[in-house]
Amino acid sequence: MDYVINLVGEDAVGIGTDFTQGYERSFFDWITHDKGFGRRLTSFGEIINPAGLREIRDFPNIADAMSDAGWTSARIEKVLGQNWLNLLEEVWGE
Repeated sequence: MDYVINLVGEDAVGIGTDFTQGYERSFFDWITHDKGFGRRLTSFGEIINPAGLREIRDFPNIADAMSDAGWTSARIEKVLGQNWLNLLEEVWGE
């Protein structure tokens, strides 16, 4: 994330929370196929998230790692959610 922040700035980076824990193989088969023609677009193989980020409950580990890396609280808040809120407000208003 530091690399991307150095490219585009900390106001333009946000981490997604789209964890896929608990989904069965049929879910991954569906998302990897073209919905118009049914072609397989990619094969994920075995889905194993990195240690410490395997479940949604591990999400606070990201903030801890950012803090350990010397990130300010303001930067952490931006990347973990504030930038998404800013984008949604810009797109949808109010």
